[in-house]
Amino acid sequence: MAGRIRIAIVDDVQESRDNVERLLRFEPDIEIVGTASRGAEAIELAMAKEPHVILMDVNMPDMDGIAATTAIMSRMPNVGVIMMSVLNEPDTLRRSMLAGAREYLVKPFSLDELLTSVHDVYALVSRMPQAHVVQAVPAAMPVSTAKQTGKATIVSVTSSKGGVGRSTVACNLAVALREMSGKRVALVDADLAFGDVGVMMNTSDAKTIIDAVSYRAQIDSDVLETILVQHASGVHLLLAPVSPQDAEVVTPDLVRSILDVMMGMFDFIVIDTRPGFDDLNLVVYDITDTMLLLVTMDMTAIKDARQFLEIAELLGYSGERIRVILNRNNTYSGIPAEEIGESLKRPLWATIPDEPGPVLRSINEGVPLVSTAADSKITQEFCRMAESYLMELDPELVQQAARSGPRRSSLRGMFRTGWKPAS
Repeated sequence: MAGRIRIAIVDDVQESRDNVERLLRFEPDIEIVGTASRGAEAIELAMAKEPHVILMDVNMPDMDGIAATTAIMSRMPNVGVIMMSVLNEPDTLRRSMLAGAREYLVKPFSLDELLTSVHDVYALVSRMPQAHVVQAVPAAMPVSTAKQTGKATIVSVTSSKGGVGRSTVACNLAVALREMSGKRVALVDADLAFGDVGVMMNTSDAKTIIDAVSYRAQIDSDVLETILVQHASGVHLLLAPVSPQDAEVVTPDLVRSILDVMMGMFDFIVIDTRPGFDDLNLVVYDITDTMLLLVTMDMTAIKDARQFLEIAELLGYSGERIRVILNRNNTYSGIPAEEIGESLKRPLWATIPDEPGPVLRSINEGVPLVSTAADSKITQEFCRMAESYLMELDPELVQQAARSGPRRSSLRGMFRTGWKPAS
């Protein structure tokens, strides 16, 4: 590196960006190459301008600064990120450093503090060996490849906003995969602060992922067998902490370690995520074979889903890896389903009808729809989704299951008995 220090400023607050730019504008050895207000814009700016240093705000909508830093560092390991925040929290500092940030500035900061950080980080990255910019993060293995390795196929159910039915889809899809294939299926609640899988599967008093924290460096299948909850459907559950405060001690690295072990224990892992992009979701998405993106029939959900797809493409999650599911399809919203697919420039992989009565009863009773409402249109769609996915993996498996006769009716009564510990 030679000449002036090229700097990019990323902050969702216009006044904050202007203040930082004003502080640096007259420094002779500094050049402001661009500004951005969102994480996705920061990735584009970094790729286009190749700054030496990025001043990155932590809290931004859609994609926070930590997730954006993780994405940028995977492509541009020589860039120096300085994280900015109004909070002086040890956990935020630790997560920032894990993402690849070199410095952490607490707002408001002085010009001297800013210049010291910029020059220190620039001096550090200047000494690093040169690395080529990677245009896209590596995609996960295709489904067929994952199957050949003998490791689990991972399906993540995600969305760009809350309240669109992620947990309902994840729970019912997991049970449908188990019933239709007879294979080993796990369901992971990765919405650590506000996960609903325990309630929906009537297992809220069972062990949770928090029980794995004390085994951080010793996670193996024996440990997980004591933590996983075996539901009466045969699906094994990894539940979110009961208290939102407990979620703070479950790190993305721990979740990745757990999932790495689980991939050798199961044939399918369905993961119920939280909305959007953060450092935990990026860990999940990186090992996901198929991402199911839920959208509902309102303009805000459609707009948010479009932004999700744009960010996903920037991060290298594209093509068949992401499948769009329209949930709560109805005739009264005023937006035809086909127009939603056209707006997102993606075909709708599945369309789940709007049947609020059966869904609400299922949630309140803690019993998956596919086990109690075999004749409902929603259950039929869940089964179609599971069958379609299984057919891609192994058509013979589906045919064998069909020849063995229907299993759902014989299992229907079992779900009301709740869960039993894995053994």
